[in-house]
Amino acid sequence: MGSDDEQQNDENPMISRHRKEKKELRAKILGLKKSAKSGNKQKQKETNQECEKLEKELEERHRQELLQAAQPSSEATPLSTEAPEEPKEPVEPSGEAGGSEDQTEEEPATSSSKFYKNFKISGKNAKKQAKKKEQEEKMKAAVAADKEAARRTDTEKHAEKAAIKAMLTEDRLKMCEIPADGDCMYNAIVHQLQEENIEISVRKLRKHCAAFMREHPDDFRGFIADTDVGEVGADTTHHWETYLQGVERCAEVGGVWGGELELKAVSMMYEKTIV
Repeated sequence: MGSDDEQQNDENPMISRHRKEKKELRAKILGLKKSAKSGNKQKQKETNQECEKLEKELEERHRQELLQAAQPSSEATPLSTEAPEEPKEPVEPSGEAGGSEDQTEEEPATSSSKFYKNFKISGKNAKKQAKKKEQEEKMKAAVAADKEAARRTDTEKHAEKAAIKAMLTEDRLKMCEIPADGDCMYNAIVHQLQEENIEISVRKLRKHCAAFMREHPDDFRGFIADTDVGEVGADTTHHWETYLQGVERCAEVGGVWGGELELKAVSMMYEKTIV
């Protein structure tokens, strides 16, 4: 039976509210007594009396509410909706107590001033924040400018591509997409050779091109500069062989891009005109 009653009490909203109010009052009384310890005996006495009064008032109110809840609904009287009286701060007598009160009133002001002093933004921090904001604005402007430049570039590329297609259409030609992988010139030549049923890979085309240039040095050797091989000051023979090795290798293994000399070599090899 005892456990059943406790379960019913736990489910009763009034009992739950009473328990909560008692808990809050205990916390309030604890705070009042704690603050009264720093005062004189008169203040402690008045605080104890006030705490006892609050406990009795709360206990009496709870008892009345329980009695009214137990009565039939026709006999029940309306409960008071007024909030319990807030505890009044005990008034300090003159003399020693007055000095204590003055000291108590000054402490919040000192604490408050320290609080605002700690959170006050100094001029140096304000300059840092302003500089940071300025940098963020510049970054946003730079990003916006990059996006606009990219948009314009795409627009220009699209217009250029459309113009080239129009020119090719007049001559009954078409544009073919070639991957830009460092071997794009050789890929384009291989594509055109396959159109004429000449099967060859990019790797073989590079080797044939280098071999042809090696066999005909007078047509190509004199046009190789130091910057083409990245070895300024080396002898001409070494330059020439280093350059041909770059022609032989594909771009993925360190080969050089194809240029005017390689186009000329392939054109001479296959006796084709490359436009």
